[in-house]
Amino acid sequence: MKKVTVLISTLLVGILAFTACGQTNSSTNSSASNAASSTQKPKEISIGYQPGINHTLLIVAKNQEWFEEEFKKDNIKVNFQSFVSGPPMMEAFAGGRLDFGQAGDQPSIQARANNADIKGIGVYASGYKLNTILAATGSNIKSAKDLKGKKVAVTVGSSAHMLLARYLEAAGLKQSDIQLVNLQPTDIKTSFASKNIDAAITWEPYASSIEAENTAYAIGDGTGLKYEVNLISVNNEFAKNNPDIVKRVLKVYEKTEKWVKANPDKTADIISKELKLNRDVAAKGLAKEDFDIRLTDQVVDSLTSTIKTLRQNNTVRKDVDVKDLLDKTYATDAGIK
Repeated sequence: MKKVTVLISTLLVGILAFTACGQTNSSTNSSASNAASSTQKPKEISIGYQPGINHTLLIVAKNQEWFEEEFKKDNIKVNFQSFVSGPPMMEAFAGGRLDFGQAGDQPSIQARANNADIKGIGVYASGYKLNTILAATGSNIKSAKDLKGKKVAVTVGSSAHMLLARYLEAAGLKQSDIQLVNLQPTDIKTSFASKNIDAAITWEPYASSIEAENTAYAIGDGTGLKYEVNLISVNNEFAKNNPDIVKRVLKVYEKTEKWVKANPDKTADIISKELKLNRDVAAKGLAKEDFDIRLTDQVVDSLTSTIKTLRQNNTVRKDVDVKDLLDKTYATDAGIK
C-alpha cells in the first residue's frame, strides 16, 4: 500500500510539473504573439471623409490614387468611407470602424469629451468663410436680429452649429429665441427649395449651390466670429501601433496640399467632377478654403476658444484639454513644419 501511495504521489508531481511547463510556454507564446501583432502592418486602412469642398485634399488624393500608391508596396488596401457630416463619423470612430477621419472642431471635441480615443494630427481645411449664413429668398432677413422667432436650420453638433450660437450671441439672442431645426446639409438645400425654413448655416458646396439656385442668399460667415478648424483625426490605438503609417498618411496630405495650391484650375476640375458640381460653384467654394495641414498656434487658439464656448453652453459635459485632443509629434517626425 505504501508503495502504491508513493507511486501516485510521484505521478501527481510529474503531472503538475508538466502542466506548469505547459502554462509557462502558453504564456510565453501569447506574449510573443501579442508583440508580433503590435508590430505587424495592417492589411487595410479605413479613412472617413465627407463629400464636400472642405474635404478637397482627401478627394484630390483619392482621385489621383496617391494613398494607394503610397501603400501599394506594403499590400495595404485603403478604404474610403463617406459620411454626411461629422457627428456620424465620430460614431464610427467610437465603434472602431475608422482608423482615420475628417471632421469639424465641434464634433471632434464632443467625441473626445465622450471618451472617444482619437487624436487630431493635422488640419484638412480652415478659415473664417467655411460656413455661410443663409436667408431664404424673399424673407427680408438681413442680420442675426431678424432671426428671432424664425425657423433656422443647422446640422446639430457640427461646426456650423457653433457658428450659429456665436452669431446669435453677437446680436444678444439665444438659441431659444429661434425655432432651431436639425437638418443635414442636403436637407437644408431641399428645405430652402420647398420654403420650409427661413434661414440656415451650412458649409460648401451646399452654401454656394443654394445661392446658385437662388433659393437663399448669404448674409454672413464666420468673419469676426469663428475661425473654423477641421481636424484630421486618427484612432489613438491604431496610431500607437502604427506610427510609421500615420506619418506616411500625413505626407500624402502634404503632397496633396502643395499640388492643390499649385494647380487651382485642375483642382476645380476634379472637385466639380467628383462632387457633380457646376464648375463655377466649385471654384467659388474653393476660394473660401485655406488648405494648410499644420496644427498652428491659430488652430490651437481657435480650438481652445471653441472648447470654452461648448463648456459654457453645456454642450460638452466635461473639459477637454487641447493638448490631449491634439498630437503634433506625427507631423513633426514626418518633417512637416
